[in-house]
Amino acid sequence: MGRYDLYQRRKPIGMIVFLLILLLIIAGGAWLYWRSMQTIESEVGLETYELPVPSATKLDETSKPDLLSDNELKKDIEQADTEETAPTPLPSLKESDDFIDNKLTALSPELAYWLRSDEQIRKIILIINDFSQGQRLHKHMRWLNLDEPFIAEEDQQGLYLPSKSYQRYNAFAEAIDSTNVHDVLALYQKVRPLCQEVFAQFGYPDNYRLEDLIKKAGAEILSAPVIEKRIALVKPSVLYQFADKDLEALSPVQKQMLRMGPQNTRIIQNKLRLLIEALINMNDAN
Repeated sequence: MGRYDLYQRRKPIGMIVFLLILLLIIAGGAWLYWRSMQTIESEVGLETYELPVPSATKLDETSKPDLLSDNELKKDIEQADTEETAPTPLPSLKESDDFIDNKLTALSPELAYWLRSDEQIRKIILIINDFSQGQRLHKHMRWLNLDEPFIAEEDQQGLYLPSKSYQRYNAFAEAIDSTNVHDVLALYQKVRPLCQEVFAQFGYPDNYRLEDLIKKAGAEILSAPVIEKRIALVKPSVLYQFADKDLEALSPVQKQMLRMGPQNTRIIQNKLRLLIEALINMNDAN
């Protein structure tokens, strides 16, 4: 199968950028024993209790308390612990949409809203693959359309990119900023087998890993310039272009970051730096 012969569909374009943060999908630890011990200590403390002396009268069968043997009690406790701590099984890639949406909602309801779609994992990995090559292919981005159109304004100096155009991406950047990097990484570790399944279809060499793809895509975003000054535009045909030839020569990913504005670019780049650092530390620990 070709590198891009997968799927596509509908929703925001600028959040494209942090689709890879999303990907990056919540794990838990085994703390039940400690919790139970803390509960016992807090409830009992150092108090003593006077137990009633049982009657000398022999209990008949109908009045016997329902007691469990030590082995039965141990078995029930182990079963309860297993049921409470057992991880949710990972669904197949084809049936993972509801699972991913629930995990993303727990991570960030705002981000889950932006990324909600069918075949989320496949679409996200496709975009990350595009980004790693500096590309932003429209056919893979159709499910990410902003409600507000691109805005250009004109003054005495000519066409330029106004701040109101940047504001289209504010809610998405805020959703990214609200995420916890460690939670994102935990979610990524959880769904990595599904991501790997899509990644395997690209036909990369065996020594090129999924994490290498993510880091390379991240490098494209991090290399985008942050420009505070007025950005002039030209319109030689139907589409607008940057008047500055150096800006127009940037990769499609870098130019997308420019269209998001300096503040949103900083938010996304700062969060991405933390994520990439955590991802590197995760690999070093393995």
